[in-house]
Amino acid sequence: MYNLAMSEITATEARQRWAETLDAAKRSPVRITSHGREVAVVMSVDLADRALAALEDAEDVAAAEAALADPTPRVSLADLARELGIPLDE
Repeated sequence: MYNLAMSEITATEARQRWAETLDAAKRSPVRITSHGREVAVVMSVDLADRALAALEDAEDVAAAEAALADPTPRVSLADLARELGIPLDE
């Protein structure tokens, strides 16, 4: 769907050709540099949404793996509810 090989332009070029920069970003991300340093990436909303969702998923997996590796004793929801006197609708 996307060619993820990013094109690269300077901030000055991006400013001067903003409409073309946005059109290019619909096809693949555009890396913007300023004084030789990478400062931004312009990309389609769809790609940004997918990238953020993948990042969130990866963070969730890392948190779950860390929780499973934690040797701290665990209490089940049923045991906790019983101890607190909270009925669970089962």
